[in-house]
Amino acid sequence: MKTKINEGTLNNLPESLQIAQKAIETEEVQDIIKQLAKYNLGVCMPHMHTNNNGFVELPKDMIQVERQLVTSFVHSSEVDDRTMIPVVWRYIDGVVVSASSCRMCE
Repeated sequence: MKTKINEGTLNNLPESLQIAQKAIETEEVQDIIKQLAKYNLGVCMPHMHTNNNGFVELPKDMIQVERQLVTSFVHSSEVDDRTMIPVVWRYIDGVVVSASSCRMCE
């Protein structure tokens, strides 16, 4: 499976996301992905889309949510833990936090 993106596309990303994209090609990250696969987990690049800039790094206080197949970005305090399930996590300021949640099926 191809993991490397086109150099022109890569150059259009913010530097922090370029680092993430390049890291996928490293042996260290590929070994981490292999370990995560044992637990049915993978790796993601926390990001959001903006009207003007395309891709930007997901701000620390924002979370991506999916409700009824629609993705949006909200402040992390707006996520209802009773109806949403975390599906992406990231490490921020010494703590593992959710970066994305989906509405649980009822």
